[in-house]
Amino acid sequence: MSEPTNQEILNELRKINHKLDQIDNKPKGISAPMAIVALLLGFVILGPIISMLIMSLF
Repeated sequence: MSEPTNQEILNELRKINHKLDQIDNKPKGISAPMAIVALLLGFVILGPIISMLIMSLF
C-alpha cells in the first residue's frame, strides 16, 4: 500500500478510537434491575417505618 493510503487509514482508525473512548467515558446510571431492587427495598424497609411514625403522631 502506498504511504498516503496508510496515513488515511491511520487517521480514520484514530477517529474511530476517539469516538469509542467518548462512548466509554459517559457516566452510567443505575441499571434497571438494580433500580427495581432499590425500589422494592425502599417500600419494604422505609414504608413500615414511615407508617409507624405517622401512626404514632395521630
